[in-house]
Amino acid sequence: MLKKKTIGFMGMFFATGLLLAGCANDKQAMDHDTMQGSGKKPVDVTVDVPAKTMENQKVVFQATALENKKAVNLENVAFEVWKADEKEAVHQKFKAALKKTGTYQAEAKLAEGEYEGLYHINDKNGLHHMDKISFVVMDHSHEDTKKKKTEHAHDATVEGLSVHYMGAKTMKAGSKLPVSFHVFLNGKPLKADVQIEVIEPGIEKHTYLPLTKKSDQYVGEVSLTHPGESIVRLHVENDQLHHHQDQTIVVKR
Repeated sequence: MLKKKTIGFMGMFFATGLLLAGCANDKQAMDHDTMQGSGKKPVDVTVDVPAKTMENQKVVFQATALENKKAVNLENVAFEVWKADEKEAVHQKFKAALKKTGTYQAEAKLAEGEYEGLYHINDKNGLHHMDKISFVVMDHSHEDTKKKKTEHAHDATVEGLSVHYMGAKTMKAGSKLPVSFHVFLNGKPLKADVQIEVIEPGIEKHTYLPLTKKSDQYVGEVSLTHPGESIVRLHVENDQLHHHQDQTIVVKR
C-alpha cells in the first residue's frame, strides 16, 4: 500500500492508522485551535513514501498540496529518517524541492534495512505539521539470487495454483483502487508473502506494496495517477514457489 497521508491547516492524516505527532509547541497547538474555529478552508496535503524499495534505487518522498482543489505552495517540506533498530543514531534529513506548483519531492540513497521517520511541513500560516512514515529498503542482489533459485516456478504454471483478481479494472486517475486477490493451492487458501508491483506508463520506477491476508483473500489499496494502461503485477512467494501474474488497470482522466 502506498504510504499516503493527508493533512490540513488544522491536522494531518495517515489513513493506515499512524498517529498524529502533533504541533511543535503549545503556542502552535493554540494557533491550531484558533484556525479550527476560523472557518478557513483547509489545505489538503498528501504525502507518499514507497513501502518497499530496492537498495540500488533511490527512495522518493513526495508531497502535494491542494486548496479548494487547486495546487498551492507550502512554506517548506522535509523528511527525517533513521533505521528502525538505530533510533539513537544521527537522523538523516532531506529537504524537498518544489517540482511544480503544490508538488514537492526529495530523493535519498539508503542502505538496506527497515526505516522510520517523520515528515515536516510548514504551511504559509507558519504552523508546523508532522507525522510518522515507515518504509523498507531491500538488498537487490538478494532478490536476484532468490529469483534465480525459483526461476523454474516463476515462469512456469505452478500445478494446483489458482489466482483470481477481485478488484475493478478501470479507475479515475488519482483515486484509490482497492485490490483483492484470491490465492489458492490445491483448493485451499495459500499462505505466502504476497505483494503487488505497480507499473505506471511513463514512470521508470516501480512501486512495491505488500498485501494483507484477510480470510481467504489478500487485500490492499493503490493510487494510480497517470492516465493509460497500468499494470498491477501480483507476486506470490513462499519456500516452494515464486509466481507472478499481471492485471491491467485502465486509468482514465
